[in-house]
Amino acid sequence: MAASRTVAEFDEIAPVYDETREPLQPPEVRKIAGTLRTWGIDRVLEVGVGTGRVALPLRAEGVQVTGIDASRGMLARARAKGVERLVRGSAYRLPFGGGVVDGTLFVHVLHLLEDPLAALGEACRVARVGAAALVRPPGAERRDHGDEPSPQRLVFDRLREMGIDLPERGRGGPGRKEAQLLTEHPPQRQVVVHESDVTAPLAEGLAMFERRASRWTLRVPPEQLAQAVAEVRQRLGDRTRTYHRVWALALWERAPERAPATGPAPSP
Repeated sequence: MAASRTVAEFDEIAPVYDETREPLQPPEVRKIAGTLRTWGIDRVLEVGVGTGRVALPLRAEGVQVTGIDASRGMLARARAKGVERLVRGSAYRLPFGGGVVDGTLFVHVLHLLEDPLAALGEACRVARVGAAALVRPPGAERRDHGDEPSPQRLVFDRLREMGIDLPERGRGGPGRKEAQLLTEHPPQRQVVVHESDVTAPLAEGLAMFERRASRWTLRVPPEQLAQAVAEVRQRLGDRTRTYHRVWALALWERAPERAPATGPAPSP
């Protein structure tokens, strides 16, 4: 049920997805493509291809990309933009035989999955070299605004104060889930593809709510969402945040193993 709801939500936000997410910059794309080639990966299956916002620039760098996604809406956007090799399917059951591509690729997808280990295992199965993912290395990003919640969290908290029931996103959001995965199941290889200091308005993260592009607030009445966003925007004012931005390309050459289940010892 949760998986089908997530797919439906991405269908709904597909028309405004690209306008509310930061694209990869050309130097980052070139570094990703070059790193993949260094690893012997020329043919890629991008799992969670979405609107093709990564597949298209990678193709321009000479990488042969096939994309798979569960969302019809996202695939329709990718197809309209000129992405040709597209398949609809699940990250947990890729419709391909073993070793049919050099490598698989996840970009901003692993944190969306209920069972990222299962998806990585399946991605390794169909890949000759392994499964790659664009990640934020744990502890690499340093921020200057202390322990104040993110603008997104402030909006969620205000909506709950207004009596609106929201899905529980989890404290720390996608970053914490991804960091846990990388710590508990470290990749065999990892290469930094971008590193810089960034200063940006704190309020810039509110745009996705204003464009109805956050799947977490799709069911919130527009008037109440607008009120919550306006209040948070006023609270943030023109303050900025400075942070050290790091992206790395990680490679799992084999499927990560789950920790053995623990429990009471069996009776003699």
